[in-house]
Amino acid sequence: MFRRFLLLFASCAVALSAATPAARAQSRAKQPTKPAAKRRARAKPPAKAPVQGKVPPNIIIFLGDDLGIGEIGPWGQTELSTPNIDQLARDGMRLTEMRSSAAVCGPARCSLMTAYHNGHCRLDDNDNDYLRTPDLTLAERLKARGYLTGLFGKWGLSWDSQPESWPNAQGFDAFFGYRDQLHAHNYYPEFLLSNTDSVRTGNVVPAPGPMGTGRATTRVAYAPDLIGARAFAFVRANARKPFFLYWATNLPHINNEGARGFDDGGYETTDLGPYADKPWPMAKRSYAAQVRRLDQDLGRLRALLDSLGIAKNTLVIFLSDNGATMLTSANDGKTDRIGRWFNGTMNFRGFKGDLYDGGLRVPGIVSWPGRVKPGTSSAVRADFTDVHATVVEAAGLPAPKGIDGRSLLPALTGKGAVITREAFVWFSPDRNQSAVLYGGWKGVWVRDTLHVFNVTRDPGETKDLVLSEPDIARRLTEIRASEDKRVVHPVPPRKP
Repeated sequence: MFRRFLLLFASCAVALSAATPAARAQSRAKQPTKPAAKRRARAKPPAKAPVQGKVPPNIIIFLGDDLGIGEIGPWGQTELSTPNIDQLARDGMRLTEMRSSAAVCGPARCSLMTAYHNGHCRLDDNDNDYLRTPDLTLAERLKARGYLTGLFGKWGLSWDSQPESWPNAQGFDAFFGYRDQLHAHNYYPEFLLSNTDSVRTGNVVPAPGPMGTGRATTRVAYAPDLIGARAFAFVRANARKPFFLYWATNLPHINNEGARGFDDGGYETTDLGPYADKPWPMAKRSYAAQVRRLDQDLGRLRALLDSLGIAKNTLVIFLSDNGATMLTSANDGKTDRIGRWFNGTMNFRGFKGDLYDGGLRVPGIVSWPGRVKPGTSSAVRADFTDVHATVVEAAGLPAPKGIDGRSLLPALTGKGAVITREAFVWFSPDRNQSAVLYGGWKGVWVRDTLHVFNVTRDPGETKDLVLSEPDIARRLTEIRASEDKRVVHPVPPRKP
C-alpha cells in the first residue's frame, strides 16, 4: 500500500472548481502517467441545469465498510441485532446476487463512482491511482440534473498531492470525513476534513503515521459521531431540493494501526451496548458494537427523512464495500479469522481481499416507496457499476454511454427486464488475483494459475474443474484478456 505526503492544511489554500458532465467526454479519457504529462484543463462549468418535469427522488447510498453479508439480519444473522437494516429490507428489496466490484475498498469505490470495472477504472487496488479531471463521477452526473451532492465519511480515491482527485473536484458540493483510506482507519483522528480544510477534533494521537493514522491516547470525539452530524445537517439543509447523499461510513472497519496489543483488537467504539456482558473476547464484543452503531446510524437517517416528510420521495441503497474482514485475530482463541466470528461470509469461500465469493458478495438493499415493492428480493446479478447506472436512470437522466454498468431499475420496479452483461471481471494485482464470472462459471486466477468452478452447482467454489472443462477455461481466459484495459499506474510522490 502506497504511503503519501501528510495532509496539506487549509493554510495552503488550494482553489478548486467544480466540473460538470457537459465539460467532459462521455467515455473516460485515459491520461498519460508521466509526471510531466499535461492535465486536461477544466472548462468553466455552465449554470446548473434546472430539474425538468417531475421532481426526481432524493438519492442516498449508505455504504458500510467491511460489513460481511452474513452479519446482518436480512441474511439470517441472529447473534447480532440489526433492526434498522432489517426494517429497510422489509420496506424494500434484497438483491441476493449483489457483488462488490472489488474485494478491497479503493477499487470498489472507484467502480461505484465511475461505473467502470477493475479492468477499466483508475484503481484496481488500494491507493495505486487517483481520479483525474476527465473522469466523470456519479456526483457530477447528478449535479447536472440539479442535485445537491454530499459525501460524508471515507473517499479513498485521492492522492493528497493531486487536488483534481479530491471530492470537491469530483462533483461533491459538500464533503466531510476522510480523503485517505489509511486516515479512515482511525476512529479517533486528530483531524477530519471539511471540504478542503482541516478540522481539529481534540483527539491526541502520539507519533501519528501518514495522514493521521495511529491510535489516540486522548479521546474526545468519535469520528462516526462527527460525520453523522454533518450528514444529518446536509439532509436538513436540502430537504426541499433534490439531493444525493453518499454516506460512506468507516464502520465496522478495523483500525489496523491500533489492532495489535489492545483488547478491542482495533474495533474502537464508544459503547458496547447489549454486548457488554457477552462471554466473548473484547475484540468480538467491540466489533458487534460497531455493527450495532452502523445500524443505528441508518435508523437515525431514516427517522430524519420521515420527520422532514421526504421519505416517500427518497431512494435508499444499502451496500458494503467488500466481504467480511480477513485479518487473523490476536484476541479470540476460538477462531483465527474475524470474518468467522458471526459467519460473515455465509460459508462462501474466502474473505475480504479474495476474489472468491467470500470476498465479493455483499448485502444489497434498495428501498424506494411507491416504486420498489416492499419485502421482495431479486436474484439479478449485479455489481457497483450497475448501482451507478441504476441511480442515473432513477434520477431521470439518459443512460450513460460507454460504461460497464447496466441499470437494475426494471428489476427493482418490476417493469421490464435487466440487460445484464455477459461477464463480470475483477483484477487485484497486489494480491496476484483476477476473476471472471460468466453464466454459471467462474474462473479465479491466483498467480496466473486458473481455477474453474461451476458456481451454480458449487457456490462454495470447492471443486476445481479446470482440467475437465477445457472449453470453459479457454472462454474465461479470453474474457479476462479482452476486458483488461489497465494502464501503468503513476508512481506516488515520496517524502524528501
